Amino acid sequence: MVRVKHRYILMQIRCNNRPASEPVVISSQTLRTYIDNQVERYYGEFATASMIRLNVIYFNAKTHLCIIQTRHGPHRFITSILPLLTVAGSEIARYRTLYVGATLKQCQNFIVKYQQRYINKTIGEYRGVMQKQKLIEDVTRVRKL
Repeated sequence: MVRVKHRYILMQIRCNNRPASEPVVISSQTLRTYIDNQVERYYGEFATASMIRLNVIYFNAKTHLCIIQTRHGPHRFITSILPLLTVAGSEIARYRTLYVGATLKQCQNFIVKYQQRYINKTIGEYRGVMQKQKLIEDVTRVRKL
């Protein structure tokens, strides 16, 4: 029996018309269908058929981070088209691949380090203690789509 291997793609979605501090709102189904359509457009039916197991399992609107789970092999189709994607919901956006990991724990460790850098960079803009605590709470909150 063969083990099914997964890859977890950590990506960042940035809307061009919004500032970086403003959250992005996109549903997992919209993101999944958009990625499916673009993979079919660039790679054809073979790539679409091989991506049966495509799930959006994590999204943080404050830091714009998203984790996509897919099978090992077809993950190359997704990582190669992410820089070519231009729309998030109804807004113009950019997609960046930050990390590709074999386990979800590796991606979570990367996210913790990334969010810590984000907090350290942006916390100086906030004056009050309550604002700083709210920023830390918003950044470290995990929301499943």
